[in-house]
Amino acid sequence: MAYRTILAVVNEHSGSTVSARYALALAAAGGAELVLYSALSEGGDLNVARQTERHLDHLHAEALLHGSAVTRISETGTLTRLLPRRVLAEGADLVFYPLTPGERYGDPLQRQTTHQFLRTIRADLAVTRIMHMGKPHPRHILVPVAAVISDREARVRFLIALAKGFHSRLTLFHRPAPGKADLPDDCARLRNELRQHHLPVLERSGSGSIARAIVLEASERGALRRLFFGNPAGDVMRQPPCNAILFRPLKESS
Repeated sequence: MAYRTILAVVNEHSGSTVSARYALALAAAGGAELVLYSALSEGGDLNVARQTERHLDHLHAEALLHGSAVTRISETGTLTRLLPRRVLAEGADLVFYPLTPGERYGDPLQRQTTHQFLRTIRADLAVTRIMHMGKPHPRHILVPVAAVISDREARVRFLIALAKGFHSRLTLFHRPAPGKADLPDDCARLRNELRQHHLPVLERSGSGSIARAIVLEASERGALRRLFFGNPAGDVMRQPPCNAILFRPLKESS
């Protein structure tokens, strides 16, 4: 099922505009409604408010040029309190949240804004770390995968939206089990489902410290167990070599 409403969080940082353009591309490709959203602190810095409004102006105009149905919403208050309510009010089924430059994902776990959203946002959640401002339209997307893939249907939906929205090719990257070079069964099923949608899907494998740092391990732990990149997702999201998206599918039973 395609996404119907995609919400993008926008703030004063330029990285949030790249993250929002990812949301815009997905909305335009899939005919979804786009919601551009900002929450400003009570009595906050006027320069921050002005810069955020400029970003909203540009993104709103860009969405209209793409022919997308777009709404812009600005509220005053705490983002961690307002955003989950706004997601429900707008019926959003996918949310793009950009990490701010100083936001260290996963350190410490309980005090991070992102982890509050992982618990409270009732929609698929794409947490973005934007490293390159000049690459709003990725042509090649690397997808780290584990031997066992949970919530495969939701992940397939998200990857289809990304690939079609950007006309990108996908590369599934995995760590081979000792003595085995073949793609694990769950990964092969994921690949086949993507190819059924006529998407170009490549396969790569690797080992060593780099592979351990970016591929989901079987020993998932605690609150990180449903993250797209999985453990050690925090390490990857702190300083990735390229723009990165950490995807958490909504569990209807949660």
